[in-house]
Amino acid sequence: MIKSIRSLTALFLLFFVALPNFAQRHRNSGLFLEMHGMQGLVLQSNDFVRGENRKEIPIKSFSATDLRLGWQSRGDKAWHHTHNLPYYGIGIHNIVFSKVEELGYPAALYFFFGAPFSRNTKSSFDYEFSFGLSHNWEPYDDVNNPFNLAIGSYRNAYIDAKVKYVRYLGKRMSLDAGFRFTHFSNGAMRFPNAGINLFAPFVGLRYNLIVRDPIPLENLKQQEVENKEELNIIVASGKRAVRNTDTPNHKMVSLVNISLEYLKPAGNIFKYGVGLDLGIDQNRNLTVDGDNVELASKHNQIFSSVAALGQFRANRLAVQAGIGYEFLNDGKIQFNSETYQRIGLRFYIHKHFFAGIAIKAKKFSRADYIEWSVGYSI
Repeated sequence: MIKSIRSLTALFLLFFVALPNFAQRHRNSGLFLEMHGMQGLVLQSNDFVRGENRKEIPIKSFSATDLRLGWQSRGDKAWHHTHNLPYYGIGIHNIVFSKVEELGYPAALYFFFGAPFSRNTKSSFDYEFSFGLSHNWEPYDDVNNPFNLAIGSYRNAYIDAKVKYVRYLGKRMSLDAGFRFTHFSNGAMRFPNAGINLFAPFVGLRYNLIVRDPIPLENLKQQEVENKEELNIIVASGKRAVRNTDTPNHKMVSLVNISLEYLKPAGNIFKYGVGLDLGIDQNRNLTVDGDNVELASKHNQIFSSVAALGQFRANRLAVQAGIGYEFLNDGKIQFNSETYQRIGLRFYIHKHFFAGIAIKAKKFSRADYIEWSVGYSI
């Protein structure tokens, strides 16, 4: 707990030490500070939170706070108007559970992006998503914390989605209230990994440190977003722990995947398309005997699949999701009813190059890998 407070205090001080530099660099944008508070529900998604823990009491509630530094776009670029003047920034999320002994005092550092569904002069109705990394969990330990089947690692991925109503109190301040869904897991890097899912109403207050009037679209030289077709080649890799060894997380295996994808614009914000994967997955057809793990032959590690893709695009940032179906596995062509899912972030460094991170899952609930990727757009 003390370590977490020190880390958050250091980050908080860093924000304010760096504030003058941020203000100078982003003097054409609106710089703001924001705070959120919430009291919410722990969704009963695994046996640990349902009551199979040390106190044999369900873990049903939590409280949390957010401190955020962000930038409000001004409308000096065409994509700002396409997204109805979006905002983005970095934040700290701090959580206290109703039963802390087996979960710890986790905190997350994250990036967020939000924009209005609709807006008028006094209010807006917004959506928002966040991705980041959390730490300070009390993970599973077969001696000291044997019941915690939800969290198996000290650090875990943080994913959050919000909808909210915003009321403007003037040029400097605004209030917001809404609902959020939050997920924590480690993408099978360590087991157990059932994950923690949260749902909460929240309220927040924003103070605009720098106020700039919006620039009308008609004042821009380029008034339309150029949304082109994409033909991409991607190389991705990831690691995960092997299940069912006598010593938990004793052995790691890896995945290497090459993808070819085609994306077609659907308006100025969305794209859709199809992808083809070919890869080698060491987690397939392996043999576990105690702590001894024997990998299958390379032939039996090869897989190939086809996927339907959808992409949300905001300038260089993209959120991409897909549902895929394998037609080549165990070294031969065969079909089954199981699909896989992939969702992640992508950042376009250049018009031809991008990098990304994604969670690959099965059955819409079980993480298989966290994939890191680089790609080239032809």
